[in-house]
Amino acid sequence: MVKIPAKMRAYCKKCKKHTTMTVRHEKGGRRGSGLVKGTRNQQRNKRGSGNKGKYSKKAISQAKMSSKTSQKVDLRLTCDVCKSTWVKTYPRTRSVEIVKTH
Repeated sequence: MVKIPAKMRAYCKKCKKHTTMTVRHEKGGRRGSGLVKGTRNQQRNKRGSGNKGKYSKKAISQAKMSSKTSQKVDLRLTCDVCKSTWVKTYPRTRSVEIVKTH
């Protein structure tokens, strides 16, 4: 378990200085899955007829794929001065707890 403080000091791009920021836990989302190169190649190969190369192979069965035990964490930082927000990606962890500090 990772404990993250509810308020942390970080650099604000809008204020151009380090300010206190409020931290919120966000769900990971899809992380631009439609924009990555592999997806673009697959969409291009789906068109027309003929051999699709590596996309002609059958999909891996679900039994062979093992699920990941941890998720990437997205932290939403809100500047207390100008109220602008950023998303900061945290490495993979099993669980995250936001702790209020004095």
